[in-house]
Amino acid sequence: MKLKDITSSFSGRSASPENDLGFGSGITSGEDRLINRDGSYNILRRGGKAWRPYQALVEMSWLRFFALITAIYIVVNSGFALIYLTIGLEYLSGAEPTGSPAGDFFVAFFFSVQTFTTVGYGAISPTGIAANIIASIDALVGLMGFALATGLFFARFAQPQSSILFSKKAVVRPYKDTPYESFQFQIVNQRNNKLINLSAKVSMSWVDKDEKGQKVRRFTLLELERDKVLLFPLNWVLVHIIDKDSPLWQKTPEELQAMCPEFLVLLQGYDETFAQDVHANSSYIFKDLVWGKKFRRMYFPEEGHTVLELDWIDELEEEV
Repeated sequence: MKLKDITSSFSGRSASPENDLGFGSGITSGEDRLINRDGSYNILRRGGKAWRPYQALVEMSWLRFFALITAIYIVVNSGFALIYLTIGLEYLSGAEPTGSPAGDFFVAFFFSVQTFTTVGYGAISPTGIAANIIASIDALVGLMGFALATGLFFARFAQPQSSILFSKKAVVRPYKDTPYESFQFQIVNQRNNKLINLSAKVSMSWVDKDEKGQKVRRFTLLELERDKVLLFPLNWVLVHIIDKDSPLWQKTPEELQAMCPEFLVLLQGYDETFAQDVHANSSYIFKDLVWGKKFRRMYFPEEGHTVLELDWIDELEEEV
């Protein structure tokens, strides 16, 4: 199905540098996204990176975070266990030598764990100045370590994050009772919190050729039917009308595919839960487009209130 029966070049708003979101014109591979579906940049950084422990620990995934905390916990207690073994198990009252290096190590390791965590079961205790000094340092490191870990846990949980779901597909369908087509996708708030003054920007990026015949990436902002809602209680279908000012004007699906387009979505709104602005990003490429269908209505009345079915965000219906 064609967007229009004839083709012509984009003659509306120019794809000016001001519309570039920061990716530049040099990325001309049509195979790769600029922004992943989860909102992250499709950029792999190599070399010369400045590693800052706090930012790294707060921004890494939860799996890596727990793995790192566990590894540090084991390494630190193993280090103290070796120190206890160096001065001798005879300075740990109640610790009985096992006769094997591995067994003695685990005796010292678990004593370090008890000291590190301030559990102190009382079965083993240090004797002598050296053992008591090491146990004091062990306990101090444990207190500081748990304080830092607690702070990192709070910082990770306290990060303001939106829970906006994007439809997996975008549709190209007639716009109401007009002769124009439209580009549409929908979003919904997954949580039951209030998002206020939610605004949206959609930028289209495509690969073109400059006056020298070299590939360059173009950008232009797509004008939306509505780019802001004061409240966001239901789903929101964002609509770009494909008129003469649109880069999609009179483009067939084959022509559009040759352009290697990507539609970059940027959302910003005020979250009452965090009392600050939150952001959400995503993108659509050609393979995410569907022609001749529409989104199923996600809400309906039921027993005195309105039901919003979040699982229907990707449901499509045939155009009537």
